[in-house]
Amino acid sequence: MPWTADNPPSVAKNTSQAERGACVKAANAALEDGKSEEDAIFACIGAMSNLKAEPALTIKKQDDELQVVWGEVYAPGFPDSQGDFMTAETVREMAWRFMRKSDMGKIDIAHGQEKSGSYVVESFIARDDDSVFIPGAWVIGVKVPGPAIWQLIKTGELNGFSLDGFGHRTRTTIELEMPAVLRGETEPSMDGHTHRFTVSFDEQGNFLGGMTGPGGEDGHVHVISKGTITEVAAGHSHRFSFVEGVLDAQAAA
Repeated sequence: MPWTADNPPSVAKNTSQAERGACVKAANAALEDGKSEEDAIFACIGAMSNLKAEPALTIKKQDDELQVVWGEVYAPGFPDSQGDFMTAETVREMAWRFMRKSDMGKIDIAHGQEKSGSYVVESFIARDDDSVFIPGAWVIGVKVPGPAIWQLIKTGELNGFSLDGFGHRTRTTIELEMPAVLRGETEPSMDGHTHRFTVSFDEQGNFLGGMTGPGGEDGHVHVISKGTITEVAAGHSHRFSFVEGVLDAQAAA
């Protein structure tokens, strides 16, 4: 009997919806490959660990009245959580192919493979002079009619888009000069306040985490332990992205 998001392996029962979805997908795939249940559990744990460490691009804009969110699906020239990357030309071709197939409702949650009821209402490649999105990135706007899913977005549990599909890998070496420290500004919370943040990397370019500066009326701060969202403080968290900072550092080098 395959696992589901409502009935995942026991190791994923007290995790977030995104982590449960990643766990269930990996565990069921392992069983389909003829592996043991124990191997499937290890696949589940690995998938959840990768999700927590994933430097995903965050949602950049949202309209509470329209219930629409905008964000990058994929940005060129920056490795994803699987160590893969795409050129700007490949990203553009992928975005155009998606539009040509016209399946605007193929939006699931945490790679669960079940349509969520949300659907794409905008799709474009960010221009070089775009002040919000990474130039060359594939950006979509998604209408979220369901109140439960919209609440997950408002609380930050759902905080970005993640590409799911098949492709051809070509072994390639790229060099990224990762700065030891990056600084930026978080996305606003529900009451509109933001924080300046600082994150650091080790000599191999691995993300080490960081901290925000004080913000809000009470001057609270947030710990940063993963690459897309701060830890909760004062009853809320903030989305943030350091990808732009890395790309800016490459351009300035």
